[in-house]
Amino acid sequence: MKLSIILATLAVATLTLANQNSDDSRSPREMRKPPQEAISICEGQNEGDSCSVTSPRGDTLEGTCQNTPDEKYFACVPNMHRR
Repeated sequence: MKLSIILATLAVATLTLANQNSDDSRSPREMRKPPQEAISICEGQNEGDSCSVTSPRGDTLEGTCQNTPDEKYFACVPNMHRR
């Protein structure tokens, strides 16, 4: 019985550490790259210009061309996007 508890505890600890390590590959302020469509839509546009992109579900999302907070990308950011 004690061996089962110890093995279960070790398994949970191992999974927890594995998940933490995979999440630690990015700093909290580092963002994922926007979809290429969102970047392409804003090429040649000015910051604040209106744009629209199609979501993976097929919805049309209205937004504005903006730099990402880390300023790596200039892309169409949907109006309902949370920063």
